[in-house]
Amino acid sequence: MFCTKIKRKKEKRTEGMERKNMYLIKNGTVHTGTGKVLEEHDILVEGTKIRKIGKNLCEEDAEVIDATGKQVFPGFIDPHSSIGAMGIPTRYRDNAETTNVINPDLSVKYAIDPDEVNAQEFYKSGITSVGFSPDHSNVIGGQITVCKTAPDHMANRIVKEHAAMKGSVCSTVKDVYGASNQMPKTRMGIFHLLKEAIRKDDLLKKYQMPFVIAAETAGEIQCLMELLKDEDIQLTIVDGFEFGDAIEELKEKKVGIIFGNFSNLSQISKHEIDLSRLKELVENGNRIAFTNTCKGASEGREVFIWSAIEVYRAGIDAEDVVKMMTIQPAEMLGVADRIGSIEVGKDADITIYSDHPVKSYVAHVQFCMINGKVVLS
Repeated sequence: MFCTKIKRKKEKRTEGMERKNMYLIKNGTVHTGTGKVLEEHDILVEGTKIRKIGKNLCEEDAEVIDATGKQVFPGFIDPHSSIGAMGIPTRYRDNAETTNVINPDLSVKYAIDPDEVNAQEFYKSGITSVGFSPDHSNVIGGQITVCKTAPDHMANRIVKEHAAMKGSVCSTVKDVYGASNQMPKTRMGIFHLLKEAIRKDDLLKKYQMPFVIAAETAGEIQCLMELLKDEDIQLTIVDGFEFGDAIEELKEKKVGIIFGNFSNLSQISKHEIDLSRLKELVENGNRIAFTNTCKGASEGREVFIWSAIEVYRAGIDAEDVVKMMTIQPAEMLGVADRIGSIEVGKDADITIYSDHPVKSYVAHVQFCMINGKVVLS
């Protein structure tokens, strides 16, 4: 049985000093998110931060969480999600501004509905941070905002408002604007507008942030790589199902990929998804991550874990898969200084599983804290 053991001691405080919450996670198998596994280790959390990591730690004022026989992970990160901006009751999409195909100044922060995010309970799948994103409708859709998933005031959830620029060269753009007889109605129109934005308007240099862009097919990926071959940017492709046909270009530029839902039958039948080639990208140092969003629409928090399991089944080492769920999406969005790994000084976003979630289908979350506050136990 998973239990918590509480030890408390009165702390001497000067007048006006506020006591910080302290937790001591004991004797867990700690997966740091950086590839290391620390057996029978303890983690001391003070306030919102990780204070110490080691064996046989003691802190009289801390509440003890017994993690013996459990698997301890950094909070998982979904770097590209539409949940929170889709307006489930009315099906509106506040993250899809379809009056202009180039929208670099829009911030998705203003599209996020905290109640909708709360309803999803991401943390029940170990997801403690999400990159909320504009959808796939525009060549340049706006800026991604990274937020925590704990129920809280929106301003307190934000890790980084201007984390990355979101773009798209997939067919969704043609569907949206072509239906209104506007440009772009074709792929050549999409790439013309993207080229103009990058070279004429100097968009990427002006905003100085990572570029996250949706591309599904081999043709879309190859055209994108050709267009951006001379640009000095941190590039990440969303969906990228047919990455295998452009693997040499992806390796050369060390392009990251945020994979959509591998378990979606329509994607499997439509695209030639060859996960056997993913190992080449892993060995080359390309960053990989997963999202619950596919073709700009979110399909539920479970999809994140299912995709990770599929990659593990394709022959990728389990700790490399953990990196894809933690530190690598944090690096994609420029927030690895705060989240993505269990290290001293980082935010106390920690999940305890009954077993390793990419190795066992019966593994489940038994404890989760975000910013040092327990949200599930």
